[in-house]
Amino acid sequence: MGITEQILADHAVRKSAEGITWFAAEDLRRLGIQERLYTVMQTVQHTLRLRKAHQVVESEGCTDRWSVQDAH
Repeated sequence: MGITEQILADHAVRKSAEGITWFAAEDLRRLGIQERLYTVMQTVQHTLRLRKAHQVVESEGCTDRWSVQDAH
């Protein structure tokens, strides 16, 4: 399973009622992802854009976490 698929699977399980899941370094460790936090963010963001997915990646100015959000 690729990084984006791992993130989306975790998002599906943990997302809030608003459709938002925050990811920090400890979440990546829990998922067994070794890459740096913002490297993973860029990978997921790029992949979702290519797929024209119904999720978006946001950092909202945070430097220690980023989120996957269901786009409506």
